Amino acid sequence: MVRRTLNQVRKLQASSLGYLLIRCGQLWGDLAIESVNREAGAPVLREAHTRLLPYLQSADGIRITDLAHAVGVTKQAVQPLVSELATFGIVRIEPDPQDARARRVFLTDFGIEALLHGTGILLRIEAEVQPRLGKSAATVLKKHLAALLHLLQDTAVAAPVKKSDAKKTTSRPNKRQAQARS
Repeated sequence: MVRRTLNQVRKLQASSLGYLLIRCGQLWGDLAIESVNREAGAPVLREAHTRLLPYLQSADGIRITDLAHAVGVTKQAVQPLVSELATFGIVRIEPDPQDARARRVFLTDFGIEALLHGTGILLRIEAEVQPRLGKSAATVLKKHLAALLHLLQDTAVAAPVKKSDAKKTTSRPNKRQAQARS
C-alpha cells in the first residue's frame, strides 16, 4: 500500500472549496472572537457559543432539544452553553407553552444588540481584509458566497442529512484498515 503524506493532504485541501471555506471561516471567526473578548476585557465568547447564534434568531425562540439537533450535539452538551449565554444576558430561557417539560431559548434585547455589535466586528474585519484582497475581488466573492449560502440553506431544508445517512457515505477507513496501511 502507498503511504499518504501530509503534502498530499495539503494539496487535496487546497483544491477543495469546502476546506477553503471552512478554514477561512475558522480564521475569520477567531479574529472576531478575539476582538469581542478583548473589548469585553475577559474571555466571554467561545467558538461553541457562535455555533448556536444563527439558530437563536427567531422571534418564536427555539427548543433546547431542537437547538442541540441543529448543531449536531446532545441536549446535555448544549445546555451549559445556553446557560452561559443566559448568564451573559444574551438569551432568556422560558418554559415551552406547548410542552411543560421543554424549554425555549430566546434572544434578549441585549442579545440582539450583541449580535449587531458582533456583526459590526465582522464588517470591521472585512474592511481590514478588503484592501489586500481588492475591492472588486471582495465584491465578487461576497456575491458568490451569498449565492452559495442561499443554495446550501435551500439544500439543507430540502434534504437534511441524517446521522445514519452520513455514516453510510463516509469513506474514512476504520481503525483496523488504518493500521493495516501503516
